[in-house]
Amino acid sequence: MRCKLAARNVLKNRRRSLVTVLSVAIGFLALSLFEGYFTYVYRILKDQAIVGERLGHLTVVRRGFFDQGTLDPEKFQLDAAALELVTRTVREVPGVKLVSPRLAVSGLVSNGTTSHIFIGEAISAEDQMALRGAEYAYLPGKLAPGRDDAVVIGQKMAKIMGLQQGSDGVLMASTLSGMVNAVDFRVGEVANTGSMGTDDKFALLPLALARKLYGSDGADRVVVLLDSVESIPAVKPVLLEKLKAAGFDAEIKEWSELSVYYTQVKGLFDMMYLFIMVVVVMVAMTSVVNTMTMAIAERTREIGTLRAIGMRSMTIKSLFVIEGVIIVFVGSLAGMALSYAIGAGINLAEITYSPPDSSEQAALVIELLFNNMFGSLFTLSVLAAVASYFPARHATQKTIVGALGHV
Repeated sequence: MRCKLAARNVLKNRRRSLVTVLSVAIGFLALSLFEGYFTYVYRILKDQAIVGERLGHLTVVRRGFFDQGTLDPEKFQLDAAALELVTRTVREVPGVKLVSPRLAVSGLVSNGTTSHIFIGEAISAEDQMALRGAEYAYLPGKLAPGRDDAVVIGQKMAKIMGLQQGSDGVLMASTLSGMVNAVDFRVGEVANTGSMGTDDKFALLPLALARKLYGSDGADRVVVLLDSVESIPAVKPVLLEKLKAAGFDAEIKEWSELSVYYTQVKGLFDMMYLFIMVVVVMVAMTSVVNTMTMAIAERTREIGTLRAIGMRSMTIKSLFVIEGVIIVFVGSLAGMALSYAIGAGINLAEITYSPPDSSEQAALVIELLFNNMFGSLFTLSVLAAVASYFPARHATQKTIVGALGHV
C-alpha cells in the first residue's frame, strides 16, 4: 500500500521526477563506464604481470633475497641441491600447476663491433609455454624449444645493435665468483616489450644458456603457477610450512607485490574512481534532496491532514523515503541500460589510445560486470533513503495545526 501511494506521488509531478531520474541515470552511467574501463585495465594488467612479466602467482626465494640479493647474489643463489629440494617440495602441494626455476641476467651484448647493456631473465622454453597456456600462446617473444642458444631481444635493442632474427652475437657477464665470462648466442626472435623503458635493453635467455654464462647449475628464484589466482591465500601458507619443514628458510611473495607497474596504476585508478564516485553520489543525492524538499513543501497541508486523521509520523516519513528510493531505483535502472548500450558501442568502435610508457597502442574496452552495477544500484538506493528521510523528518516535526495552516 505504501509503495503504491509513493509511486502515485512520484507520478504526480512528472517533470520534476523525470529531471531527477535523468540526473541519477547520467551519474550512474558515468560511474559504470569508468568502473567498466578500470575493470578491464585491472584484468589486463594482472594478466600482463602474471604472464607477460612471467611472475606467475608466487615467487619462492631464500629469505633476504629481495633486500640483499643484488649485493651478494652467490649467498642467495639456489644451487642444484637446494633447487631440487624446493621444486620437489612445491610440486607436492595441491593446486600447484607449474614450478619454474628462474635466473635474473644482466651484462653486455655485442654484435662484434659495438656493445650495449642488457637486462632480463632466463627461463626454459617449456616453462614459458606452460605459463602462457593456450590463451596467450600467440604472444610474441617465444623461446624456441631445443634451441639453448636462441635469445629473444627487444625490438629497440635490435635496432640499436643492428641485429635481426638469425643474427649472431656475444653475451658477456660476471659469474657468481666475479670472473668475466662470455657465450655466443643467436637471435631467436625480436619482440616489442610494450614498454619504452625496457625495449632497448631487454633479453630473454634460455635457462641453460644463462647457467653457462654465469657458471651456475641452479637458479635465484622459483616461480610457482597455481590452478587459479584465487588459490593464492590458501596455497601460500601451506608452501611456507612445507618448505620450513623441509629445512629451507623461504620467503614467498605474490605477483601483485612484485609487479610495481600494476601496483602503481591500480593505486592511481582506485583514487580516480573514488573521486568520481564521490562527485556522482553528491550530485545524485543533491538532486534527490532538492526534489523531496520541494515535494514536501508543496504537500505540507496534505501531511497535516494525514496526521489529523490518525496517520503516524513514521508512516508519513516512510512514504517520502520510498518515493526517493523509487526515483533513484528507476534512474539507476535507466543508467544501467544506457551503460550496456553505450559500453557495447564503445567496444564495437574499436577505439585505441597510447598509454603512458607504452610503445604500442591499447584498446579502449568497457568491461561491465553485473555484480558491480548491482552494487552501485543498491548503494545509491540506500543513500537515497537516507537523503529522503531528513526532509521528511523536518516536515513531520511541525504541529498538525501549523501544517494545516501552511501557505
